[in-house]
Amino acid sequence: MLRRLLLLLLPAFAWASPATPPSDPTPETDLVYVFILSRHGIRSAIANNESLGKYAATPWPDWEVAPGILTPHGRSQMVLMGSYYHADYVRQGLLTGQPAADAGRIFYRSDNDERTIVSDEALGEGLTPGIPAQVHYIHGRTKDPLFSPSWLSIGRPDQALAQAAVLGRIGGKPELLLAEHRASMDALEKILLGGSITPADNSPSLELLTNMEQSLGTVHMAEKLAEAILLQYADGKPLSAVGWGRLRPIDIMPLTDLVSLGFYQYRAPYVAQVSASNLAAHLLATLAQAASGHPVPGALGRPGDRMAVLGGHDGNVVALATLLGGHWQVPGTVADLPLPGGALIFELRRNRGDGRYVVRTKYVVQTYEQMRANSALSPEHPPAISPMFIPDCSSAGPGYDAPLDRFSAHVQAALDPRFTAPEPAEVQ
Repeated sequence: MLRRLLLLLLPAFAWASPATPPSDPTPETDLVYVFILSRHGIRSAIANNESLGKYAATPWPDWEVAPGILTPHGRSQMVLMGSYYHADYVRQGLLTGQPAADAGRIFYRSDNDERTIVSDEALGEGLTPGIPAQVHYIHGRTKDPLFSPSWLSIGRPDQALAQAAVLGRIGGKPELLLAEHRASMDALEKILLGGSITPADNSPSLELLTNMEQSLGTVHMAEKLAEAILLQYADGKPLSAVGWGRLRPIDIMPLTDLVSLGFYQYRAPYVAQVSASNLAAHLLATLAQAASGHPVPGALGRPGDRMAVLGGHDGNVVALATLLGGHWQVPGTVADLPLPGGALIFELRRNRGDGRYVVRTKYVVQTYEQMRANSALSPEHPPAISPMFIPDCSSAGPGYDAPLDRFSAHVQAALDPRFTAPEPAEVQ
């Protein structure tokens, strides 16, 4: 009976994929402002080869850049994404297509890591060709409250409550999490150890780590190892060098499963509140300023701007989406995975009939194949686009548009003002 009911309610799924350019779902609205929270582009693995090498039968190949640095391929990727945004938003009338005119109406705000700053600069190179982006970020301080509030103890987060919120999602037993994803762990181990190869004494497998009762540590190490292999693939490395030539197409999905598993803590609602309330508060202020045309405290950029482009990290994307209750799906990966260069996009639109504002939310990212090939992007050949339904405020239309007042009320109720803060004076 339940299955029959679902078939009646969901007669068909419509996917926006790279092969099928999305049509404008609701042409009765005009796009007036865009807020983009983007993850940086493809980088090298953050863990060095020495630490990763403990879990593999063969030494890891070297990257051309230091750990955690945006690769040349990753920079090109972000330029292509910026070029796509340029073409799409000129098509929709948000931008004029004149770089000198458009550059002054786009506000860039980045975390102060090299990979986030350079990614924002590269997006700007595509958005306004020939006009360098002026990226604003904190100078002279390690952590930024917009992107790393928990590190700065804004609102004094309750560490015990955070741990309980995470463990409470898995029955208080990390080993259950490992058991649930055992097939993906096996796929990773076959790549790391060459199938039947037995690891040396100084190269313990993930199974050995599990037996040492380091279950949560195993989850995070599996995420790092799986991501390192997928980054090689996305960066366009020769297949003979990706996972030592042992990566098969059927292994990509299990590896994305393990990378996604590394974000389980951000998906606990309390942790999402701590991590994303500040971003959410600035998002609301920025949309309110764009709608009113007047300065609003906490808004990023100035009245009259057309876009804000934030350069952040995967955890920022996951935490904000979790706070809002939104989900996305990209072909070839597990759900809700924050891929390199992917972005949460909030479009402020005005209804042509009654002049009211709505917010359209979506996740936009290149597929792994597009990243690997550094494929040119355009409205005719777009990246993967996943419209996002936001509970309590989205409509049933194809774009899931949410009235601005209902969207604002939903976000305001979800965030915790204790974990918000004004923009630091050090942002320049």
